[in-house]
Amino acid sequence: MRKLYAVFGLLIVASMILAACGPTPTAVPTAAATQPPAAATEAPPATEVVPTGPQSKDPTTFVEVTIGDADTLDPALAYDTASGEVIQNVYETLVFYDGNATDKFVPMLAEEMPTISEDGKTYTFKMRQGVKFHEGGDLTPSDVAYSFWRGLLQGGYDSPQWLLTEPFFGIGVSDVGELVGDGAAAGDPDAMKLQDPAALAAVCEQVKAAIVADDAAGTVTITLAQPWGPFIPTIAQTWGSVMDEQWVVENGGWDGSCDTWVNFYAISSGDNIFSTIANGTGPFKLDHWTPGEEIVLVRNDNYWREPAKLERFIIKSIDEWGTRFAMLQAGDGDYIAVPRENTPQVDPMVGERCQFDIAANAYPETCEMVDETKPLRLYIGRPAIVHQDVFMNFNIAQPEGGNPYLGSATLDGNGIPPDFFSDVHIRKAFNYCFDWDVYISDVFQGEAIQTFVVPIAGMPGYDINAPHYSYDLAKCEEEFKLADLDKDGIAAGDDPEGDVWTTGFRLQMTYNQGNTSRQAVAEIIASNVGGVNDKFAVETLGLPWPSFLRAIRAKMMPAFVSGWQEDIHDAHNWYQPYLVGTYANRQNLPDDLKAAFQDLINKGVAESDPAKRAEIYAQLNQLQYDNPSLILLATGTSHGYVARWVDGWLTNPILAGIYAYPISKR
Repeated sequence: MRKLYAVFGLLIVASMILAACGPTPTAVPTAAATQPPAAATEAPPATEVVPTGPQSKDPTTFVEVTIGDADTLDPALAYDTASGEVIQNVYETLVFYDGNATDKFVPMLAEEMPTISEDGKTYTFKMRQGVKFHEGGDLTPSDVAYSFWRGLLQGGYDSPQWLLTEPFFGIGVSDVGELVGDGAAAGDPDAMKLQDPAALAAVCEQVKAAIVADDAAGTVTITLAQPWGPFIPTIAQTWGSVMDEQWVVENGGWDGSCDTWVNFYAISSGDNIFSTIANGTGPFKLDHWTPGEEIVLVRNDNYWREPAKLERFIIKSIDEWGTRFAMLQAGDGDYIAVPRENTPQVDPMVGERCQFDIAANAYPETCEMVDETKPLRLYIGRPAIVHQDVFMNFNIAQPEGGNPYLGSATLDGNGIPPDFFSDVHIRKAFNYCFDWDVYISDVFQGEAIQTFVVPIAGMPGYDINAPHYSYDLAKCEEEFKLADLDKDGIAAGDDPEGDVWTTGFRLQMTYNQGNTSRQAVAEIIASNVGGVNDKFAVETLGLPWPSFLRAIRAKMMPAFVSGWQEDIHDAHNWYQPYLVGTYANRQNLPDDLKAAFQDLINKGVAESDPAKRAEIYAQLNQLQYDNPSLILLATGTSHGYVARWVDGWLTNPILAGIYAYPISKR
C-alpha cells in the first residue's frame, strides 16, 4: 500500500506509513462467499453501546484531518495510501475485503466469487448487472478488461502494477516493459517509444489475451502465467479498480489500440490527466480537490447498493499538530491524525477503550466504557502491518539543473558524492548510529519492538533471532573508518591523503513535512552521527508530501525516512518492494545486489512448503544484514482514535484508509 500513508495506521500512528494487522495468513475465498459487504454487517465492535454522551456537530458529514495530500487519483498509478483512500471510496473492484477481515473477501462488482480452473491459473468472474459509473455510463465486462489492460500497459516502476505483472507474466517480472525486446527500456518512457513497433504490439496482444471480456455472457476471464495464491487479495486493492473505458478515451486516455499504448507507458502523476479527475462506481463521487487543503467527496445517490448514510466525506490536509489538536478539542474533526508521541495529550479525551485481543485476532464485541462524558474511542494493541524505515540511495540522481540535496556533490566536507551510500561501511555505520531505545521510547511511548527483518510477524521470514544491528557508537566509528569513498584502496581511518573520516561530509536526511515521528528518526541519526565526528553533518529536512514523494521517485534523495504497508499479507509483499522493487529502484540498488536478492525472492515465492520457504528467507535475511540497504526501525501496535459519535467504523488495517460507506454519525 502500498504505499506511503495509512489511514487507520497513519491516524492511529501518524508517524507510520501504514496500519496494523493480525498474523492471519491470506486465504483464497471459496465461491460460497457471494454477498457484497453491507453497512449493517460491517459495523465495528462497540459502536452501538453508547446511548448518551458527546454528539456530532454535523451528522451528515465525516471530517478527517490528516497529514499530507493525495498524489494521483488514477487507480492504475496510485501507490500511496493518501491517494488510495480517495480511490477506494470513489472506484470499486471485482472483489473487496469482508469487513474487518484481512483474509476474507466478498464479491463487489463481480456478482459472485470467481470460478477457478483446476490448474489454478484461470479465474472467471460473472459481472454484476445494472451498475452505473458516476457520469452515467453502464459498467460492462469490457470496462473490466480494459482497466486491467490499461494498468498493466501503463506500468512503470513507481506504480503498483508489479503486483499484477508477476501473476500474469511470471515470477520476477516487475514491469510490462521487461517483456519488450531485451527489457532494457523498462521504466524509461522515452526509450520505450524507440522500441520495435512489432515488439510493442506483441506485448500488448499478450496482455489482452490474459484478460478477456464477454459482454454477451457478462463474464471476464483472467488467465495467469502460474497459480498465484494471493491473486484475490491482490485485485481487491485500489489498483484493481474498474474505470469507464469510454470516459477514459473521451478525456484523452489510451484508446485501447496496441499501436498507441506506449504513449502512456510509465506516465508520471503530474502528466496524467486522471490524477485530478475521477469517475467510478463507488458510494462517493469526487466533488472537488484543492491540493494542499482538502478533498471533498459527496454521496452517490444512484449507487447500485443502498446509498451511503453520510452525505459528504471531507479529507483536510493539515500538517501542523497544534492545529489538528485544536480541531480535535473543538469537535471539528471526526478522525484526527495523532502522532504516537502526542498520544499522552489525547488519551485524557478517551471515553471508550477497545483493547485488541491477540488470541482472537480481533477487537472485542463490547469495548470498555471509561467515561461517558469524553468524546473519543481508543483502539489499542493491534500488531502492525506497517513499519517505517530509513532508506539510503546508492547512486543519487543529478539532473541537468543539479541536485540541491547533494550540496557540493563531492567529498569536500560540504556535501556528498552521488555514490556516498554505495560503500557498505557507510551504510553499516549509519545502522550502528541509530538508537532504537530512544526511538521506541520517545516516538512510540514504548509500544513497539525493534524491526529485525523486512517481513512482519506471522509470516515466513520473520525471525526474532535473525542477525540485526544494534546501537553501538564504537562500531559506528569503526565502520566510518573502514569506508573508502575515494576508492584508493586505503580505509578512511588510515588514509594519509584524506577520506571521509578526515574530510567529513554534509548530507540532508528528508521526511514528509508534518510527520513528526519521521522527523524524530532523522534527528536521532543527525545527533548520533554528528557525535561520532564533528566533521559529519546530517541536516534534517521536511518536505510537503507531494514534493517528498516526487523527489524520492526521481531518485534525488540521499537518505529518507519512509515506510510500507503491506498490499497483501504475505512475505513476498515485503521482500520484493524493499529489496528489488519499489524501494530498491528508488535507492538505485546495484544490479548485482538486486540479482542476488531476486534469486532468493523468486525461490521463496515459488515454494509452497512454509518450512522450506522460511529456510530460503533466512538466507535472504542474512544477505540483507551483510549488505544493508536500509535501517530497519521498529514495528508498533495500534493506538488510534475516532469520535464516539461515529458508528459503522471499520478497523481493517489493510485498507488504504477510511472506507466511509458503512459509516454513520450521531
